Amino acid sequence: MSKDASDKLRQEVRDWLSAHWKGVDNHQWRLDVVLAGWAAPTFPENAYGRGLSTTLAKVVSAEFEAVGAPRSCQDLGTSAVHGWVRMVGMAVARFGGAHLRETFLRDLLSGDADNGVALYSEPSAGSDLASLQTKATLDGDHWVVNGQKVWSSSAAESTWGVLLARTNENVPKHQGISFFVIEMRQPGIDIRPIKQITGDSEFSEVFLTDVHVPVENVVGEIDGGWSVLQEVLAAEREWLGAYLEAGNRPGVTAEELDRTGMVTTEGAADLIDAARSAGRADDSAVRQAIAQLHTWRLVHHWNNERLMSGDSGSSPVAAAALGKLASSRILHATGRFKAQMLGPEAMMYGSEHRAAEYVNREVMNAFINSVGGGSDQIQRNIISERLLGLPRGHAPDRGVAFKDIRKSVVS
Repeated sequence: MSKDASDKLRQEVRDWLSAHWKGVDNHQWRLDVVLAGWAAPTFPENAYGRGLSTTLAKVVSAEFEAVGAPRSCQDLGTSAVHGWVRMVGMAVARFGGAHLRETFLRDLLSGDADNGVALYSEPSAGSDLASLQTKATLDGDHWVVNGQKVWSSSAAESTWGVLLARTNENVPKHQGISFFVIEMRQPGIDIRPIKQITGDSEFSEVFLTDVHVPVENVVGEIDGGWSVLQEVLAAEREWLGAYLEAGNRPGVTAEELDRTGMVTTEGAADLIDAARSAGRADDSAVRQAIAQLHTWRLVHHWNNERLMSGDSGSSPVAAAALGKLASSRILHATGRFKAQMLGPEAMMYGSEHRAAEYVNREVMNAFINSVGGGSDQIQRNIISERLLGLPRGHAPDRGVAFKDIRKSVVS
C-alpha cells in the first residue's frame, strides 16, 4: 500500500463523514454507508463495495472509529452478524446474480437481514457433506426443495438461509450440488430445536417439504455449488475460530476485539485471574501453562492477520482450516486450565455455583468449534492434503454418479 493511496483514501473518507455523519445510527445512515461502499469496502464495486485491499479497508475503519460512526467494514468484523457478511455476503458479491447482489446484499449490509442460518449438514451427510440428499427440482421460475437438515445454528430466529441441495444425481457427488439463498419464513419449513448438553438449543433440525426458491436465488452455477461452498467455508473457519476463541473469555466486549476477533491487548488476563482466584499465581507450573496458552493465542492472532492480508502463502481453505484447528486447541486447553484452577468445585453445576457453572459451560461450548464448520478431523485432512501434500484418503465413490452410490435411507 502506497502512502499516497492511503492518504487519498483517508481524506475521501473524512470528507464523506463530514457531509453525512450526524451522530445518529438510523436506517437512513446505515443505507447511506452501504450505498457509498463503506459497509464492505473489500467487496467488488458492483456489490456495494470499493474493491479495496484489507490494508486499505482498515484505513476506512479507522476514520469511522475516529468520529464514532458505526457500520463500516463489516467485511472485516468479528461479531456474529459480521460473520454472515464475511461468509455469505462475499460469496454473493462474487458469484451471485444481479438480483441477489442488489437486494440481498443491500439488506444484509444495512441490517435488514441480520439473522441467517446455514442449511448444510444432514443426518447422513455431516463430515462427508457432499453425500447430502436434500433435493431441488426445477419447476418453471422456481426450485422445489425437499429434504432434511440438522445442526442448523439459530434456525428458529432466522429470516433467511443458505442451502445446499442436490440438483443433479447423474454426476459424481461433488458436481451435482447447487447453492441457494432461501426465505425461511414460508410454508413447508418445519424447525425443531435440539437440546444441547448445556441446556441451550442453539441448533435445530430443519425439515423442508415442497419449499419454493426463486431461480434468481442460485449463487454460482447450477450444479456448481460445491466450489461456492469452499469459499464460504474458508471464510467461516477463519471467522468462527477467532469469534469463539475471543467470545469464550469473560468480560470481553465488542469494543475490546480487534478485526481478527482476538482481544486487542493480546493478553492472558482471564488466565491470570483464574490462577489468582485459586491462590496459585506464583506456582511455576501454573505460570508455565499460562505462558503456553498466551503464546498459542498470539500465534493464532498472527496467523489470522496473515490470512486476512492474503499473504498466507497457501490456499485460503487450508490456511483457514489451520486457524480453526488452532482455535479448537486453544478453547479446549483454556477450559481445562480454568477447571484445574477451580479444583473440585469444577464438578459442580447450577446457578448456586456461578464460577463452576461458567467454567463448565466454557468447556462444553468448546466443542462447538470442534464440530461446527467442519470437525477437527476434517480440518486435519485438509491440512494434510493441501498444506503438507500427503496422499488423499481412499474414496470408493470417487468418480461415480451419485445415483449409483450406496447410501443411507433417511426416514
